[in-house]
Amino acid sequence: MEATNEQKLVSPAETKPVEELETLFVEYQHVDFPDLLGGAGLTILYYLKGPHTATELAKLSGLGRSTVYRRLDDLQMVGIVGKHNSQYRVNDPFSTLPSIARGLSHQAHRLEAEEYTSGVNIIWERHDEYLFACESTVDADAFYETGPPAFEQFGIPLLTKQRQYYIRSDRLAGISPAELVSHTLLIDDGSRYRTYCLLLIAAQSLDVDSLRESATQYDPEAAQSLVELVEALCEYLETDGSRSGDQFPEWKEFKQTAADYEIDL
Repeated sequence: MEATNEQKLVSPAETKPVEELETLFVEYQHVDFPDLLGGAGLTILYYLKGPHTATELAKLSGLGRSTVYRRLDDLQMVGIVGKHNSQYRVNDPFSTLPSIARGLSHQAHRLEAEEYTSGVNIIWERHDEYLFACESTVDADAFYETGPPAFEQFGIPLLTKQRQYYIRSDRLAGISPAELVSHTLLIDDGSRYRTYCLLLIAAQSLDVDSLRESATQYDPEAAQSLVELVEALCEYLETDGSRSGDQFPEWKEFKQTAADYEIDL
C-alpha cells in the first residue's frame, strides 16, 4: 500500500499493540480497560514485565508511591495484577499488557520525533524519555542534541560524519558532560566511542561519582550496565591505561589522540 496525502503508510509493527489491546477489550468485556490504563495505569504496566515491589515501581516510573499503590489496588481488584511477598506481577491472562504498554509508548515516541525530523531510529527509551538518531536538526522544546556531534560544545570537535542524535526529556534542562558520556555509550560502546568518552572525561575532569549518577538514570532500560562502563573508563584513566580489553584503546595511541585535542592527561 502506498501513502497518499490523506493516507499514511502504517507498518504491522505499529498496529500490533493496538490490535492486541483491542483483543483484550473484546475477550474481557467486564474490565474497564480505558479507566484502568489511563494515566498512571499504563505507566505501571510498562514496568511490570517482571515482578516489582511498589517502591521499585515508584522509583522506575517517577510516580508517587500513593499513586502507585492506588493504581495497583485497582489492577488487583479486576485480576490483572497479583501480589506475592510484597512483589506485584501481571497475571497470566493479561501477560501481554506490559509489552502492549511498551509498544504503545514506543509508537508515541517515534510519531512525536517524526513531527520534527526524518529517519528516526530510537536507541534507548523509557515511558517518558527517549534517545534517538535522525537525519536532520531538531528545533523544539525538550529535545536536546547529544552524541558525537555535541562534543564540539565542550571543546572536542570530532571529525565524524555521523547522524544527528537527540534526547527528548522533561527531566533535563540541557546536556551536561556526564549526560553526554552516558548517551554516547548508549549509542555505541565500541572502542572509538569509548575513546570519545575518555577524551571528554579527561577534558572536563569528570569524577566517577558524577558519571555514576548520570549512568544510573539509564541503566534500568540499557542493554548493559552503564555504571560499570563509566567505572571502567575512569579506572582506565586513573591507571594510565593499564586496564586491558578489546574495547579500550592502547594507552600510547590514546595519549597521542588527547595531545591532538590539546587535552592534558
